[in-house]
Amino acid sequence: MTRLFSAFPLPDAVADHLADHLRVNPPLRAVPREQWHVTVGYYGADDPEARLRSLRDRVTGLVAPELRLNGSGTFSAVALLVVEDRTPNLVAVAEAAEASAGGHPEYSPHVTVARWSREGSGEPGRALAAELAGYRGPWWTPSELVLYASEGGRYTPLDQVGLHAPR
Repeated sequence: MTRLFSAFPLPDAVADHLADHLRVNPPLRAVPREQWHVTVGYYGADDPEARLRSLRDRVTGLVAPELRLNGSGTFSAVALLVVEDRTPNLVAVAEAAEASAGGHPEYSPHVTVARWSREGSGEPGRALAAELAGYRGPWWTPSELVLYASEGGRYTPLDQVGLHAPR
């Protein structure tokens, strides 16, 4: 089943910095670098064309947030890095993108860096999160919000919606 989500892909400089600081060992499974992104909204099994129209109507032209990865945590069976925004713009983009549509109300923007089996112990994931607790990545400003399809562990970008640079 195809599921949709919107996200900010990590720029190369941010991904390079993270890759230099990230060590994932079994039984954890590292998320491949090409899949690193800041999820803004999760929509589940939604109509791609309708979702893209909604994003274009609601998000186009909003001011982009200024982001960095700052700290870590766990959620379900994933280790993640927390997203810091030094503007109020991430909340505005997430609200316009209907971030809670089909998603989890307690869900917050993050970058998933590792996964483990739901049947397995979460201890290795918590240990990785503890190692990354002091991680501070470089600041960046995304220029667009990307709509992705997720199917069978593959993320396919469908289209993007442009954002304005902050002043």
